[in-house]
Amino acid sequence: MPPTNWPLIWFGVVGGLVPDALRLIKNHHDADVPAYLKRFNFWLGLTLLAVLGGAAAWLLDANGVKTALACGYSAPQLLSKLLSKPPEGAGDRGDRGLGYRTWWAL
Repeated sequence: MPPTNWPLIWFGVVGGLVPDALRLIKNHHDADVPAYLKRFNFWLGLTLLAVLGGAAAWLLDANGVKTALACGYSAPQLLSKLLSKPPEGAGDRGDRGLGYRTWWAL
């Protein structure tokens, strides 16, 4: 296990929060508060993504602030892309439409 470098782990946590922060910034002109901000599931998911970002920065042994932010940002993004459904008409997975578990079993 890599040594614990708490400042870089915290930058990984911040990196894990970046995707949702960007989504909120993108919609900052809307007058209404998005309904998902009032749900417990959103805050639980946000917390888990932040923890995942910090864990990625620690496990990948980030050696600088940029690397820690990148590790924290990419871990939740990659996980969410792997677990999400492909968009309609996506032909890069073949005609079978492999799911995550099927893909992992190959």
